[in-house]
Amino acid sequence: MAITKINGKKVHYILQEAQTNKEAETLVLIHANAVDLRAFDPLLHYLGDRHHILRYDLRGFGKSDNDQPISALTIGHFIMDLQELLDTLKINSPHIIGWQMGALIGAGFASLYPNKVKSLTIMSMPCHPPHMIESIRSHRKELSGGEREIPFEYLEAMASTLPKGHPELAKLKEYANHIEFDLYAKVMDLTVSADPIKDIKNLHCPTLILSGSKEVLFPPHYLRLHTIHLRHCRLVMIPNASSLIVLDQPKGIAQLINDFISEPVEPPPISDPFIRSVDESMLDYVSQIQSEWLHKLEANKQLQIDILQQFQVFIEGDQIVNGWNKRFAKPLLAYLTINRSTTRDHICEALWPHSPIQQAKANLRVYLSYLRQLLTIPGSDHSFLVMDGAHVYLQGEVKCDAVAFMEKIQEAQHETSVETKQDLIDQLLNNLPRRLFEPLDIDWFLQLKTQIEEDLIDLVLWNANRYKKQKDYLTAIRQLKKTVLVAPSIDLYECLIDLFGKAGNEEQAIIWHSRMLEYDRK
Repeated sequence: MAITKINGKKVHYILQEAQTNKEAETLVLIHANAVDLRAFDPLLHYLGDRHHILRYDLRGFGKSDNDQPISALTIGHFIMDLQELLDTLKINSPHIIGWQMGALIGAGFASLYPNKVKSLTIMSMPCHPPHMIESIRSHRKELSGGEREIPFEYLEAMASTLPKGHPELAKLKEYANHIEFDLYAKVMDLTVSADPIKDIKNLHCPTLILSGSKEVLFPPHYLRLHTIHLRHCRLVMIPNASSLIVLDQPKGIAQLINDFISEPVEPPPISDPFIRSVDESMLDYVSQIQSEWLHKLEANKQLQIDILQQFQVFIEGDQIVNGWNKRFAKPLLAYLTINRSTTRDHICEALWPHSPIQQAKANLRVYLSYLRQLLTIPGSDHSFLVMDGAHVYLQGEVKCDAVAFMEKIQEAQHETSVETKQDLIDQLLNNLPRRLFEPLDIDWFLQLKTQIEEDLIDLVLWNANRYKKQKDYLTAIRQLKKTVLVAPSIDLYECLIDLFGKAGNEEQAIIWHSRMLEYDRK
């Protein structure tokens, strides 16, 4: 057991060295959501001592520190932690083995650092169709029943084939009891919200995908669809195993991993040219079918909502022009676009906070029915709006310019590399819209608009100060002038005036000082 400090943050790890070969390759085991590094104990017994084996506690789990607000955590933070730990321990080109959240981290790391990974094994990989993610997120959030504790009894029943009360499950419960609930909830939300397909398609290393035959929490169907034609991927179903796959079948998994990592990176060539041709032609054919099917699926169920510069709605590329100024259709759709999965109570509280709740709910039934008709694909009975009891959500391929803009702001906010942060802000400002949001006179919407403007202003000021240190005053001025037209603020004006002074342009400094006073009077 060892503790190392990376950037002032404690990281707990165990590095078990191979007994027979000091030059052996290293396996890196990355644990799942509701456990810590000890959850791999059953697997270690069968992996043997032919390899060095590194296990570590993810940030905030076990004995590792978390130096970020939980609400701000992204998978990127966990990927960065892995990269820094491997660099600190001077481990090059390991075999990475990830489980649930660990699988997402492993795939993200291998995609980002393709030359630093020899092979990748991912177990119980979370991977859901985009239109199902919001309903799955809501379900996971409800499992605790309002209690601030990990729903272990549910996990015990749904995530393992071991009998209730099994000693390994008892150990897992003990590990879970030491995890902060808010951290567990955040990591679970990151897990079910992830879309790892892009990372997996970008991989260059051999990849083994393991899923239990009785897996129900993270079914492999969608993952199988996207990887069936990828030569670097192999998907194996593990008999009599579920989400807690490492506990259910440790011996079988260890054997598969040992066999997989001992194989040569490049398979031997097929000597028979006819057999080689059949193999390649069949793979190409399967790939073509898969691509055409996915393209058709996405084209048939695409909803585009624009609310940044002007309100526009497109279904399958055709604009829906009429009907948005009746029955609260426009503000209701705007709310659902930002909150893809919500409840009737939350909608009423946000849009009509001063109305009696029963009256608001009665009105909402009418408004939702009307909106559902507007969002129904012409010539079919498929609507992008789903009303499932108390829950209301948008399904299918839904794109929104405002959501994409907000995600870019959040990405820049959470970026820890100064250089990358500056690049992200530059990209954001290069594509800055001429105005922020279609005006909707609703308190919820106005609060959202104000928060986004404040976040944008903070990023622009950060970038301006960065360029100021680099003595690139003209770039900072250009970005500030562009932003002040969209989200005016005294801070932006004052920064502009200061930069004009630094650039030796006192005339412009005076002009912008007058504009600031005029803005302040308003």
